[in-house]
Amino acid sequence: MLSLKEVYDGMSDAEIKDRQEFAYEASIRMRDRFLQQEVWRHMGVDPKVVVPLMVNDPGRKMFQQLLFAKIVPNCKKLGLLDRNDKWLRRRFEEMGVIQFEDMENTGEEYLQFELGKDLTPAAH
Repeated sequence: MLSLKEVYDGMSDAEIKDRQEFAYEASIRMRDRFLQQEVWRHMGVDPKVVVPLMVNDPGRKMFQQLLFAKIVPNCKKLGLLDRNDKWLRRRFEEMGVIQFEDMENTGEEYLQFELGKDLTPAAH
């Protein structure tokens, strides 16, 4: 995150579009992976029956929130959300995860853990 921002700022729209598509495809795959459709098929269970149950599972919803609470703000920080006529923003809106865009990005989080920053000795 820290060094990509500078690189992405100098990229053409076509180069950014490649990165937007990659971010979107990776997000879809991560989201869908936890629905375990291949596992259900292998077990002889129709995924069309199980997936609606999985989609509404509170544990899966919480995990998805944690996942996209990092992906979306990082994409915003890198300038991927709004380049190319807001292509990635629209995809994240369709996925229902755009609400995470203003959460802390990894670069901001990293600075919180910077060595030597505000260290207080532990009390014994």
